[in-house]
Amino acid sequence: MRRISILLVVLVIVVILLLGRERSSIYRDESETKALIHQTGQNLVEIQTFDTAKQPRSIYLTEIPSRVFVSEGSILESLLALGQGDRIVAASISGASSGAYERIRQEYPEELEKVPHIAPQGMNREQVVAYAPDFIMGWQSAFTLSRFGTVSWWQERGVNTYIAATSNHVLKYGTIEDECKFLDDIGRIFEVKDQTDSLIHSIHAELEKDGEWIAQQKKQDVMVIEINGRAITNYDDGWLVGDMVKRLGGHMPVTSRRVSEEVLFAYDPDVIFVVYFNPQHGKHAEEFLGDVRFNSLKASKNKRIYMLPFWYMYTPAVNTLEGIRAIKRGLYPEL
Repeated sequence: MRRISILLVVLVIVVILLLGRERSSIYRDESETKALIHQTGQNLVEIQTFDTAKQPRSIYLTEIPSRVFVSEGSILESLLALGQGDRIVAASISGASSGAYERIRQEYPEELEKVPHIAPQGMNREQVVAYAPDFIMGWQSAFTLSRFGTVSWWQERGVNTYIAATSNHVLKYGTIEDECKFLDDIGRIFEVKDQTDSLIHSIHAELEKDGEWIAQQKKQDVMVIEINGRAITNYDDGWLVGDMVKRLGGHMPVTSRRVSEEVLFAYDPDVIFVVYFNPQHGKHAEEFLGDVRFNSLKASKNKRIYMLPFWYMYTPAVNTLEGIRAIKRGLYPEL
């Protein structure tokens, strides 16, 4: 009798351990994850993304994330535009996305109301942990030891992460197709593919529109720059905005990240797009380039210096179409 009782106790303990293991949120490698899902008959969504070192990796989802932490305004805006505000537990906006909160608040007030907390000045890892997210989306720069922790750190704690491919030069050459994949991934993760497929179709349609006419035009030299204080930062053709320019018939001759005023004068591009984060930053850039010393620039003489919102060209997702249209208007005002 005693032996039977001991066996029953052991059996109960084993069952408890197995149940706990099955429900565990501890990370399993890809082969283990796929095997578990196959055994339990769950639907599997595989999403290809990247780790902190910018190496490709896959995540596997069996349900829509319900406690999403979002890093950066452009990604937050995309999720709100697609009606996912009730799945976001918190969002952090860095200096590079400064001004995003006020703009998003005006454009998506109802969806924004669903988000419990937004930190316009950023957040630390301890604060993110306190929100107990089950999914984190952001730029590659967010997944570092100095910010929210590495991908592997979250992975070990059972939290899936997603890095936008066109952020922080994750890819040597970011393309419009990469941004369309980002949109498609969002559609698959949150089951809003009807909306994201429509956006992707519109992007491709805009690229094809006037394509034959554009192909017959003379290539124009283009620079995309950002003004901070008196420093000039250049975006070369490796960035998403560079692919937008190239696909629309422009040529980006400058490859260095930082450029001096002398370099700007030396290249003297036909068109200059000036990236700005918020109205104040835009005003500073306009005043800087409006100085009389830049009057000899070809783009200045021909009034072809155009302001370009940051959210149109850096991980723009739902704003990709508007970014393409803005570049097209600048290159071909006659269209």
